[in-house]
Amino acid sequence: MKLYFCSDIHGSDLCWRKFLAAPKFYGADVIVCGGDITGKFMVPIIRQPDGSWTSPFMGVQRRARTEAELDTLRQRIADSGQYAFETTPEENEALEGNQAAVDALFRRLVVERVERWLTMAEERLRGTGVRILVSGANDDFYEIDQALAGSEVVEDPNGRVLELDGGIEFIGVGYGNPTPWHCPRDVSEEDLAAHIAEVADRVRDPSHAIFSLHVPPYGSGLDFAPRLDAQLKMVLTGSGPEMIPVGSTAVRDAILKYQPMLALHGHIHESKGVQLIGRTRVVNPGSEYAEGVLDGALVDLDPRAGVQNVLLVSG
Repeated sequence: MKLYFCSDIHGSDLCWRKFLAAPKFYGADVIVCGGDITGKFMVPIIRQPDGSWTSPFMGVQRRARTEAELDTLRQRIADSGQYAFETTPEENEALEGNQAAVDALFRRLVVERVERWLTMAEERLRGTGVRILVSGANDDFYEIDQALAGSEVVEDPNGRVLELDGGIEFIGVGYGNPTPWHCPRDVSEEDLAAHIAEVADRVRDPSHAIFSLHVPPYGSGLDFAPRLDAQLKMVLTGSGPEMIPVGSTAVRDAILKYQPMLALHGHIHESKGVQLIGRTRVVNPGSEYAEGVLDGALVDLDPRAGVQNVLLVSG
């Protein structure tokens, strides 16, 4: 059995299309997106009196004069993981002064994209026999869980024990340890340990299981990120950003306790790799979603012998 895993696509329409193509491209029987599936920013597309549209996208003032150019602009924004909304100068100015309205619009656009992605998954992979596992993680609003629950093709492993072919069990935990950004699913290390234990204790045989725990284990080599100062700016050294471990101690303790055959992680985009913690193969494929590159891990699994090979891939 081949399993393809990625994480942290952060709203990128292009990365989602590549994710859905993984069964055909890699020959994967199971595809997993391990959380942080939603984006972070909205981009206004503002209708001008002359009938054109302007948009401050990626630090450049863009202009679309035809419907074809407007469609291209919409898609470029979506492929980058951002959310376009069409408006007028007056409406956009009023929106900028109303945080509640901004928040409501953002949440609506986030959920709408997830719902559209689920429709794409059903259209492209229904009836193929491919298992599609997708979950929210610390950056994602809880509203997306409701959308995922409504899909007949995509399964959400968060807080569940799913069974794959050969009796391999799969669990997911999308909560993360505290971050400077106070994300929706950031919790204390104690609470994270409890969330993991609640589902891991229901696994029949951890040595024959896969744990998808969004945050990598602390000090694993898969959790190095730039140190930030009090203003959330990177601390620089003579050779570049100072890199420090920011993973979870609760995740590391859980891996050492349960020793699953495979642990899948994301969260830290710049710290891709494969390591061993005890008998557990731990994997972080990294993320380059903003560039439209989908980083992933292709895992060969034998129902009896377990993990045969892990290959980090990009495309």
